[in-house]
Amino acid sequence: MAIGLFNIGNFSSLQNIKKELEEKNQERAKIFGYIGMEIYDLYKQGKVSISELDLYFENMENLEKEIEELEKQKNELEEQTKKTLTCSCGATLSPRDRFCGKCGKPVESKNNICECGRKIEEGLAFCPNCGKSIVGVPREITKYKECICGAKVPEGQFMCMECGRAIKK
Repeated sequence: MAIGLFNIGNFSSLQNIKKELEEKNQERAKIFGYIGMEIYDLYKQGKVSISELDLYFENMENLEKEIEELEKQKNELEEQTKKTLTCSCGATLSPRDRFCGKCGKPVESKNNICECGRKIEEGLAFCPNCGKSIVGVPREITKYKECICGAKVPEGQFMCMECGRAIKK
């Protein structure tokens, strides 16, 4: 029995050492990150020049320019999407909404924008930019049924979006 307890104690100690070792390695990686940021900031200020690191600094500058450009494009697309994804009642719509969650109106096809930011023309099944399925693009709705709760339900829809009841054909 003493041997079994000894082995369990060793196993527990080993687990504790592994955990502490992992924490120390994470802390070291964090410190390396801070050192790198400090050195890069000093390089940008012209206070340090280390020829062995010039290639890394050049790559970092290029990466920062690319990130800045992507951030700008993202912000422009988000603004454009916000402007075009608003119902006439004022509610904000998501790119995949087929109906307004506030007033229940069908979303006009001119308001449909794919998640990638591309405007989707009526009738397309897939985005021509990213290839995603355009499930949320509404088709022309000509007929409605009335649910027991009084909500108008487009023909072909199998469930009332107001109360969740199944709609019979």
